[in-house]
Amino acid sequence: MNSSSQPVRRRAFTLIELLVVIAIIAILIGLLLPAVQKVREAASRMKCQNNLKQMGIAVHGYHDANGSMPPGGFNPWAAEGSWAFRILPYIEQDNLQKLSGSGNSMNADVVRYRGGPTIFFCPSRRASQASQAQGGRYLMDYASATPAASPNSWDQFWYGDVWGDGWMSQAYHGVIVRGGIRYGTNTWYGGKVTMPTISDGTSNTMMISEKQLNPNNYLSGDWHDDAGWGDGWDPDVIRYTGFQPNPDRSYNNQGGWEGYRFGSAHPTGINALMADGSVRIISYSVSLTTFNALGTRDGGEVIGNF
Repeated sequence: MNSSSQPVRRRAFTLIELLVVIAIIAILIGLLLPAVQKVREAASRMKCQNNLKQMGIAVHGYHDANGSMPPGGFNPWAAEGSWAFRILPYIEQDNLQKLSGSGNSMNADVVRYRGGPTIFFCPSRRASQASQAQGGRYLMDYASATPAASPNSWDQFWYGDVWGDGWMSQAYHGVIVRGGIRYGTNTWYGGKVTMPTISDGTSNTMMISEKQLNPNNYLSGDWHDDAGWGDGWDPDVIRYTGFQPNPDRSYNNQGGWEGYRFGSAHPTGINALMADGSVRIISYSVSLTTFNALGTRDGGEVIGNF
């Protein structure tokens, strides 16, 4: 018989060899996963930065058309809405705003159930289509900044008046301030901010950034994340630079003031939109004195590297 016709005997893997191969594959997967996660987070962070950039363009568009920055609104759940409601026409969402009415009779409460502009959501937390919560209201991952009189002081956010008008005799020192045109009237209440009034410099003044949220409540909402982007002056859309910005993972371990802090799901810091339209990353370890100074438009502080 020709030797070429003889059956070829193939050597099988031994159990030890198989275990070695499995171990090598497990090691490779272990090495690869962190790299994949880093790439995914980098992409999410860039998308978050682009969201803020688009908001900056919209805020400047509002300023050019109306002669001042968009108002921060009056009180929680107020019909007038806040800055996020006011910039809708400048992020190609004018039809959504029109659903609320027209002129000074626009009721922001009507549209908070109608949709969530995609730029209002950070992909490191939740996708827009998964963020309809708290009674069908679309939520929000960003907030404008308002400062404290000094770090760790509780003074300027409400000025002691959440629902009334006692705050109108006080001055707010952020870029977006409390007030606006009251629903159904033609009168502007509160202050107006224009570019020349940002005396600290537009590149040194934080306008909008990411708000800290409880990771356990991303998809259910929270007391400070329930009214959504259509809210008035409220922690849903306004946060305080008087407290240290912290990552979401520190929510239940930070010494209090949950719901008023800035923060994010990013590992190293928050993305922040400056008044000049640029977007910066601010580290969680930033000096609180510096961070609060970034929230003021006219404090006269000397701000170093942040």
